[in-house]
Amino acid sequence: MFIELLDGLRCTADHPQIPLVAAILQRDDRLVVQGVLGCPTCRREYEIEDGAVWFRDRTGGAGTGELLPSDDEGAIRVGAFLAVADGATIALVGDWARYAIELAELVGLRVYAVNPPEPIGESERVGTLYSNNRLPVTDGSLRGVAIDEARWSGDELRLAARALSPGGRMVAPAMLPVPAEMEEIARDDRWWIGEKRGPLVALHRR
Repeated sequence: MFIELLDGLRCTADHPQIPLVAAILQRDDRLVVQGVLGCPTCRREYEIEDGAVWFRDRTGGAGTGELLPSDDEGAIRVGAFLAVADGATIALVGDWARYAIELAELVGLRVYAVNPPEPIGESERVGTLYSNNRLPVTDGSLRGVAIDEARWSGDELRLAARALSPGGRMVAPAMLPVPAEMEEIARDDRWWIGEKRGPLVALHRR
């Protein structure tokens, strides 16, 4: 994973977020190929292997299920769902992750490809990670999250919403609940799209 993308990762345990400490064992210029990320708070350690960061047990392998049918317009579709813009950072989870490299090149994004069902490669803009239904990223750091895995609970979606900045968008399967922090703006039989509400601003009469 590119070292700047590593800087945005955080421990998945329930404690205040602080930066992880990286022990780099192998690198290729600014791409970290092998190493360990350690949490100074709870002492958890997360392996970096072949550039991918593992926030879950590796015994289950990399994939999360069967691949959905190929979609030639998948990158454009998810980009439109999330209303992405140049310079943003997003996370594509599950089968959406297959479009990470194409979308990053089209729009100029940084993308966390989370739980891709097959290897996708990495670049300066795309980093792969594996995690158990939790986004191990800094709160408020993402402009968009697309999830295609139906196993997420309401609490896990709420934590994913925390990773979004105000106005950021989330796409998730239609059977999953919309977190209270999100305002639903579109829905069909497969997906809903939500936008994170910004903080309330008090109005004062002058």
